[in-house]
Amino acid sequence: MAAEHGVKYVTLELGGKNPMIVMPDADLEAAAKSAVAGMNFTTTAGQSCGSTSRLLLHEAIADEVIKSVVDQVAAIKVGHPLAEGTDMGPVIDQAQYSKSLRAIESGRAAGASVLTGGGRAQGVGSKGWYVAPTVLGDVAPQADVARDEIFGPVLSVLTVRDEAEAVEVANGVDFGLTAAVWTNDLRQAHRMAAGLDAGYVWINGSARHYWGLPFGGRKSSGVGSEESTEELLSYTQVKAVTVTLD
Repeated sequence: MAAEHGVKYVTLELGGKNPMIVMPDADLEAAAKSAVAGMNFTTTAGQSCGSTSRLLLHEAIADEVIKSVVDQVAAIKVGHPLAEGTDMGPVIDQAQYSKSLRAIESGRAAGASVLTGGGRAQGVGSKGWYVAPTVLGDVAPQADVARDEIFGPVLSVLTVRDEAEAVEVANGVDFGLTAAVWTNDLRQAHRMAAGLDAGYVWINGSARHYWGLPFGGRKSSGVGSEESTEELLSYTQVKAVTVTLD
């Protein structure tokens, strides 16, 4: 539409398939909690472009983190969003409901294991678009469920051997909106953050937006930035004036 009406500036914050990398020296309990929070299960049923929907765990600590994440996700109560005690409501419509269930089945077919969830939520009746909060393990980097944005409550867990592989797998998708790195080695944290092809990187955190910091993506995750001075400047045009003096 912008092209049809002349050359217009546009800001596009689009999709994401965002990685959270957890290294062996990280605070594993905090990282596991952040992995669940970063998926935005309880706020938007996973329907957030910035959700850290790929959890990349170093193989040395994978089992410990997976157990904690699965326990937390399994405890999420799904139901009517206005009902007392509900943690997570439905996805927005039938299209997203069907897409989420297809993605889970695609993951199964590609060899992933369902660690919790895996279909329609239990105890919610037959009405409403309720997807069980789902964690998939043994996910291969090339599987569709690890590469395509689902925009639903589905977290894919992958294991990596070292820092280099973690960054390679993290960057091996078409998206580049957010990423997270968990490590107590500050040099490693900044080295990995520099290597990650993402517009917004958390170190030992997830999900939170800090106003004034530009939020925007790379690759197919969009163009331009929001929540910052850069966003305001995108509505302006620069004029250059030169003066020649005798």
